Amino acid sequence: MTGLLPAVLLIPALRGVIFLHSVPSDTPWRQFCPKCYMSIRLIGPRGRCPHCQVAISPFPYSVELLALAVLALLAWRISDPLALAAIAWISVLGIALICIDVAVHRLPDRLTFLAFGGGLLILAFGDINRVGRALLCCLALASAYLLMSVVTPNGMGLGDGKFALSLGLILGWYGWGPTLYGAALGFVFSGLFAIGMLLAQRITMKGAIPHGPFMLLGTLVTVLMAA
Repeated sequence: MTGLLPAVLLIPALRGVIFLHSVPSDTPWRQFCPKCYMSIRLIGPRGRCPHCQVAISPFPYSVELLALAVLALLAWRISDPLALAAIAWISVLGIALICIDVAVHRLPDRLTFLAFGGGLLILAFGDINRVGRALLCCLALASAYLLMSVVTPNGMGLGDGKFALSLGLILGWYGWGPTLYGAALGFVFSGLFAIGMLLAQRITMKGAIPHGPFMLLGTLVTVLMAA
């Protein structure tokens, strides 16, 4: 359970991270409350400005409960402390990333690279063969996503390819099969969601949905099955 400590320590900062980065590309990071214009660093679980109490963050307690639920599932399924620490780190940062992706269709580099760098640093202390395979898998998955972003720029973004580095790393820890399965599952979940939105007339055929949340969901389902 000590492997969860770095990820648990991240949870109180998640809302501040989401608030800071939930801006369109080529826009300065958001640092001030839109109502009282006071500087904001941390946001409590109620999602309100600490100065004027206006709502500035996702639904109260939702981010924290989601992060704790994911960590509980990972702790239940993963017995290897090293793998648990790396996957928990990437998952908690992944929750911040998917919230940002839903808000502004963006996966900021500083967070995708922080997730990947932290996960790799932790796994580097493990079996060298598994680390090597994980690196190959993450590079292969990221390359595939980056290729799709070039071929279909309206359907996939560069941020998805960078996020795939972290997700491919933890999928690759369990092998090539789980890497392919996790990637495919992300597209299945994304497709089902898109169909549901089309049927509900919430989007059109030309509409776009964020793919990051489904990448993370497909990865976590696969990891929980493979562990």
